[in-house]
Amino acid sequence: MEEIEGRVLEFLRQHGVALGKELYESLGIDSFQLWRTCMLSRRIVTRRVGRRYLRLDRRIEGYARLSPSIQREFLTYTVVGLEEQKSEVVERAAQLEKEITEISAHKLRLAKRVVTEAVERLGEEGKTLLSQSCFILGGDVPLGMAHADPRPERSTGELVAGSDLDLVVILGDDVSREIEEKLDSLLFEIKHRLLAMPRKEELDYLIKRWSKAREQLRFQSFEDMVACKIFHEAKLLAGSEEMFSSLREEMARRGVVEKLRALESRAHEYRKWSELVLLATPQPEEELLLRTFTTTIEASEIF
Repeated sequence: MEEIEGRVLEFLRQHGVALGKELYESLGIDSFQLWRTCMLSRRIVTRRVGRRYLRLDRRIEGYARLSPSIQREFLTYTVVGLEEQKSEVVERAAQLEKEITEISAHKLRLAKRVVTEAVERLGEEGKTLLSQSCFILGGDVPLGMAHADPRPERSTGELVAGSDLDLVVILGDDVSREIEEKLDSLLFEIKHRLLAMPRKEELDYLIKRWSKAREQLRFQSFEDMVACKIFHEAKLLAGSEEMFSSLREEMARRGVVEKLRALESRAHEYRKWSELVLLATPQPEEELLLRTFTTTIEASEIF
């Protein structure tokens, strides 16, 4: 640890304050060892920006953990500096917070353009669709925590520009199968066009029926829990405000919102435990790191 600390201190003296990812990329030190060193050093200060929010993970007992993961939080959302650089750390953190807000706003605008294009290309059927359905955006974008760090898109492995767009379309049960199929085809086309752009963006989308969405409020399976989390956090992009409000009101009546808050509280406790264990463990086993520290490709997406 002393050797790593020395390299970090020297870098910060020469280059000034840095994000966790800038230290990682410049020094080539294992991300866990780098995080642990910065957290334990008395000569290094860190400042985290943004918020922590609930993530559901099958690997965790009880499913509840926080996002960003410790690794992602350190690399993307943490400013590191020397004790004597505290004012610079605060200034860089404010700049970082502004950048995150701007990235989130950009991705929200992009999601709205996707929906607008799809609906307009449906013509008169699109106007009908808007009155009988709602288009909502989940994930870290509506939470104001989007990032632009390149990451692999899971189907192709190609690098995309940070946070994906988690679009959920809730169709009224009276919407025809023909319109549903047309919408699916349009969104699929737009998804692949976004991946073909120089600045590749990832669109994940799911189309479900109103009856299916209400059924998921049972909150019984892992898939139900993920769906309810999205309903709770999501932003309405287009469509029926009445439908979406009705869904959220029913969530509250059934106690789903209370259950989600309990899971979030449990996730905060799990994060505290994880940090204490990792800081006390110089060489943790890979399995422990996977459960507590690393960023994973989210394969349990939207249901």
